[in-house]
Amino acid sequence: MEWRSNQSRMHMLGRIDFLIGGLICAIAALGACMLAAGHPWNVWVPLFFTGILLLTALGFGVRAGVLGTLAAAVVFAEFLFRPLGSLHVASAVARSNLGWMLLIGIALSFLFAPPTSKFRQ
Repeated sequence: MEWRSNQSRMHMLGRIDFLIGGLICAIAALGACMLAAGHPWNVWVPLFFTGILLLTALGFGVRAGVLGTLAAAVVFAEFLFRPLGSLHVASAVARSNLGWMLLIGIALSFLFAPPTSKFRQ
């Protein structure tokens, strides 16, 4: 009986870790939006952001990397690229870079990240 409660507790902690990793990526993406807003190089922010996605995946696991990638893409589409407040991205370059960020972030998560958080191993 004790084994089951320990297993259940570890499963819950794994879920919390993956949510924390995704939240860290979303907050970092908001910070990147504030720094890059109005600058001509803002279309390149998603490509540079893949480093943060990789670090998050390495620390919090595959699921956190994937969730963080998706959250960052939504944040960038909503708050960085025109029209603001919409998932639609008018710039073809920005749209392309968002697509590359999604592809690279998810691929790096699956290729290099541990299945679970390093904090719980």
